Amino acid sequence: MIRTADTGHGRAPRRAVAGAAGLVALVLAGTAACSSSTSSSGGGHGSGGGDAAPATISVTLAKDSSGDVIPDQPVRIAVKGGTLASVTVADSKGDPVPGTLNAAGGTWTPSAPLAVGVAYTLSASAAPSGQGGKPTTDRVPFTVETPGSGSSMLLDSITPEKDAVVGVAMPVSVVFSKPVADSARAAVEKQLKVTTSIPVTGAWHWFSSTRADWRPQTYWKSGTKVTVDADLDGVSDGNGRIGVHDYQHSFTIGSDVEAVVDAAAHTMKVTQDGRLLRQLTVDTGAKGYQTWGGTMAVIDKQPQVEMTSCSVGIQCTPGGPNYYDLKLPWDVHLTFSGTYVHYSTGDTDPGDSTSHGCVHLSLADAKWFYGVVKQGDPVTVTGVPKNADPDNGYADFNLSWAQWTAGSTTPTS
Repeated sequence: MIRTADTGHGRAPRRAVAGAAGLVALVLAGTAACSSSTSSSGGGHGSGGGDAAPATISVTLAKDSSGDVIPDQPVRIAVKGGTLASVTVADSKGDPVPGTLNAAGGTWTPSAPLAVGVAYTLSASAAPSGQGGKPTTDRVPFTVETPGSGSSMLLDSITPEKDAVVGVAMPVSVVFSKPVADSARAAVEKQLKVTTSIPVTGAWHWFSSTRADWRPQTYWKSGTKVTVDADLDGVSDGNGRIGVHDYQHSFTIGSDVEAVVDAAAHTMKVTQDGRLLRQLTVDTGAKGYQTWGGTMAVIDKQPQVEMTSCSVGIQCTPGGPNYYDLKLPWDVHLTFSGTYVHYSTGDTDPGDSTSHGCVHLSLADAKWFYGVVKQGDPVTVTGVPKNADPDNGYADFNLSWAQWTAGSTTPTS
C-alpha cells in the first residue's frame, strides 16, 4: 500500500488493555447465552395502549470454533416483529465505540477490533411492525476477556528501537512471533500505522508471514521524527491467535551519512549531508566470495566481533585454505548473512579483492568509519555481480518502488 504518512498524532486512542496471551471469551451479564431479548425499562413489551406486539431483539457475537469471541467480526442483531432502528456500543467509561451499522443486513461492525479485557455495552433499538406499539431497546453487557497463554499474537521485535537516532535508509521492521496468515495480512497491516513530522510517502511490504517492513519511497529527510503504532490488541492473525498488546515506537532520522563502495576501483567514498568526508581504500570479496551489492542499511555495529569461516558456511575444518577464526575490531554490520565493513588482521593492506565477502579497511580507517556511521546509514556497493536480497538485513532499497508496493496488501493510490 502506498500511504502518505500522517504528520501528527491526533488520532483517537484505542482502548487497549495489556494482558496475557491467548483467545478471548465472552461474558454476558445475567445470561449464559450470546443473545438477549430483555427490553429496557419502558421499552414497550406491553401494548402501550396499542394493538401491536413489541419487537424482540436477539444479539449474537461472532465466535471461533472453540467458542471464543472474534473481536474484529460483525455483531449480528436479529429483530422479530419489527425493524432494526439503531445500534450503539460503549465501553465501561461510557465512551462510544466507533462502528458501522448495516440495518438491512442486521450487523454492526467495529471500526477497529474490540480490545481484550474491556467491558462493553451494546444497545440495540427496534421499531414494531404494527401501529400503536412502542420501540424496544435491548442492552447487552459483555466483556472480551483477557486470554490465557499459548495463543496470542505478539511481536518479536520492532526495529529501530524506541528513541533511536538512525540513518536515512532505515526501514521500520516489524517481526511477529508467529506466522500471520495470508488472509489476515490486510487487517493486520491496517493496524500498523506510521506518522511523521515531515510528510513522506511510504508503504508496508511483507517479506514473509512473520516480517513486514515500512520504508519511504526515497530516503528519509534528516530530522524527521517517526512514530510507529502497532494497534494489535484484539486483532486476529488468521491462525487462531489474537493480539493482546498495542505497541508504540518513536525514533528520529539523524544526519545523512552515506557510503559508496566501488569494488572495481577498491574505494569507498563517505559523505555527510552531500559533502565528501573521506575517500578510503578497501578490499572486497575475491572470486567466489564476492561482496553483496546494492544498498544495505547498517544493521548495527560492535567494537569487536569473532569472525569464523564455519559460521558463514565457508569452511569448518581448522587448517583448511579458507578456514579462519579471528576476533576483529571496528565491525559495521551490513547483512544477516555476515557481511561487515571492518579491519582484518589477515588483510592489513587493502587495495584489491581478497576478502571472503566483507569490506576491509585499514585499522585507522576502520576505526574512523566506525565512529562516523550509525544504524540505518546506507552503504552501497557497486561493481559486483549480485545485490543482497532485500530481507538479508535491511536492504529494502534494493527493491524498486513498484516491487516494494507489490508486497503490500492494499492497492496503491
